Amino acid sequence: MNKNWLAPGYFPDFRCKADKCRHTCCRKWRIPVSREEYNRLITMECSESLNECIQNTFVMPDVVTDNHYRYISFNWLGDCRILKDGLCQLYIEKGESFLPKICCLYPRSFKNINNIKIASCSNSCEKVIEMIYENECLSIKEIELEYQAELYYEISQEDTCQIKQIQDIIRNRDISLVQSLIEICLLVNKEEFNNDFKEDIDPIKNGLNLLNKIADNNDYLKNLSDRLTIRYADSINYLNDQREFEEKYPDWMNFFERVINNSMIYEFFPFVDKRFDKTEAYKGLCCSYGLMRLTCIGATHNSNDINDLFDTISFLYHVIEHTAFYYNVSIFTNNAALMLKL
Repeated sequence: MNKNWLAPGYFPDFRCKADKCRHTCCRKWRIPVSREEYNRLITMECSESLNECIQNTFVMPDVVTDNHYRYISFNWLGDCRILKDGLCQLYIEKGESFLPKICCLYPRSFKNINNIKIASCSNSCEKVIEMIYENECLSIKEIELEYQAELYYEISQEDTCQIKQIQDIIRNRDISLVQSLIEICLLVNKEEFNNDFKEDIDPIKNGLNLLNKIADNNDYLKNLSDRLTIRYADSINYLNDQREFEEKYPDWMNFFERVINNSMIYEFFPFVDKRFDKTEAYKGLCCSYGLMRLTCIGATHNSNDINDLFDTISFLYHVIEHTAFYYNVSIFTNNAALMLKL
């Protein structure tokens, strides 16, 4: 078996923060387990306390399939019932091999694209964002991994060339990040983007409206959306906060470039979820940038805690990378290109 994978340079160094994580993925995330995993867990030999916990952990989804046979339920605090003092009792007692696949893999993803193996990590994990911040560039390296591909894609030679072009553009630091994104959008869907970008609509109000729509099921983003809607009713406040943000984080543009490119690799942009609708692709890219800019500027206002920056990005990418974000923003907004003006 070919064990060679292409992956971002930080990938081999990723380690879960476990009980040190500020916003653990073991809280309020709907984790599905397969029929096979469920049967293995409820029949395994383990301590009495762990067995009692396991027997009371699972709930049945509305639609039962072999891959989504049960969900891991939460306690009254919203934590996974197997979690204790921030640590997974199943992992401690039985080891990684007993974890449900999604718990074992997250935030990592393994794709096979035309027999080229690509490993990546989701921006929704705060540790990933911290590692991206610490690295000056998002280099791609060949490494050996003992993993099987979870997703397989077959694309044309033309599509392969487009992905390479996009990677060359996003990494070009001779031009601004916004100009890079404009060039990518023109490559993906020139006619639609040009019509969108020239609209005379306030980008701040446009961004706040979109943030409010996507934040409904995310407590962190909902609270932030409510605060920013009030504060940025006066656009002068946004412009002042913008200057404050850029002074506080002078390398913000290169950092955002690495975050966006990391998501491109993880999402297999512009062929997200194997949809080949280029309108959705360019709108999702514009909205990813605009929402990150808007939320980071707002969340770090009057704060010198860099964790506010990391947490905002990871919560935003909870939505971008783990919901039908690209599809939804194509419905929610007709003016996605304006998000590049934030």
